[in-house]
Amino acid sequence: MPREIAQTQPPSLAHQVALASQWILYESFTCFAPLVSLIYWALLFPTQNDILDSGLDTWMGVSMHALNSVLMLCEVGVFAKTPYRYSHFWILFVFLALYLGLAYFMVGVYGFYVYPFFDSRYFGGYIALICLLIIDIIAVVWVIMLMVHRLRDGLYPRWLLKRQRTTVF
Repeated sequence: MPREIAQTQPPSLAHQVALASQWILYESFTCFAPLVSLIYWALLFPTQNDILDSGLDTWMGVSMHALNSVLMLCEVGVFAKTPYRYSHFWILFVFLALYLGLAYFMVGVYGFYVYPFFDSRYFGGYIALICLLIIDIIAVVWVIMLMVHRLRDGLYPRWLLKRQRTTVF
């Protein structure tokens, strides 16, 4: 008796939007978490020694700028099976541009710089170089994460990888 082949319907638009959102959020989280940790601990933390005077301030700095990278490593190494796609690379730069716009929106509305290295009074023409450096760091982190995902997927047992995949774009 031949086994009946189940007819599957194409995924709905809501399913495709949810899947695309999950991929975008996952890839942005796995790339921006190391960037946030690197910028905070390399550039911002050494200048805030006089501000972090209480244990609560220190815990907030550590929990917001170090634990996100720890959680990202757990997500990538243990929990997630989300594939990296070459077509999603440009989305990170859109998010960077939106965040840069938000940072300068804060200057215009509230009069303070989220990051002191965006202040043109102190850094002048170097702001463009800083932005290019951040773009380069994101590109390097994305390539590293792509290689980590490829290595991780190669180490998984084949029976874990045999699941139906749906592609959105």
